[in-house]
Amino acid sequence: MALYNQHLIKTDPENTYPNRIRRALRLWWNPAGTELEKHLIGKGIRCQDPDLLYQKVAGATVVIQTHGGMGSGVFIGPRLIVTADHVVDGKNLTILLPQLENDALAKPGRRMGVGSVSRVKGLDLAFVTTRHAHPSWLNLEGDLQSVSDMMIVGHPKGKYYSLQKARIKKKELMSVSEYVIFKDNEIFFGNSGGAMVNCNGNLVGVVSMMTDFQNSRLKEGVGINANTIQKYAPNSKWR
Repeated sequence: MALYNQHLIKTDPENTYPNRIRRALRLWWNPAGTELEKHLIGKGIRCQDPDLLYQKVAGATVVIQTHGGMGSGVFIGPRLIVTADHVVDGKNLTILLPQLENDALAKPGRRMGVGSVSRVKGLDLAFVTTRHAHPSWLNLEGDLQSVSDMMIVGHPKGKYYSLQKARIKKKELMSVSEYVIFKDNEIFFGNSGGAMVNCNGNLVGVVSMMTDFQNSRLKEGVGINANTIQKYAPNSKWR
């Protein structure tokens, strides 16, 4: 995992030449008036209200830092965060809350005190409780078979919140397995544990890993789906 993250830092796949060209063309056809509009248009987010979707999802997403590592997590209740297990694999866990601005990209902000960490045996899934309540969280998507368009939130190098589209593969597997498989997502260091949402802002899953990341044709993303999160989530007192 450490070598994998180092690779992502060096390559910065958000800024590859083809991706820069695609973003430039989108913005040429649809000029942006604000920093947030530039990001959403450049990424090709086609939901009805992409700016509201960004604010909703970014408002529930946190940066998780450990000694030598960084990832994401998402609130699914006032004091309950879901993330990937490998993101919290370390000591000195630090949670950074989102700092939202109206027309700009959200950035990591102030710290939130950590209560406890619980891991799901055999899955790359973990839950973190916080000492204080957070006002924004996402509902779990209850009908995974209806999901078509999907977006993923992460933190390129921990600098800002990025919303990116993805395409679900093998949708039928979500009803019989713990996972969701996706394609066409730009990957970067800090994406693990990030929210995978539909256009309604409901949580479809959290990012776990990317397979064959050096091969653009074969690479696939793997996430833990919402049904699995619901199954293993701690009791309602945290929610």
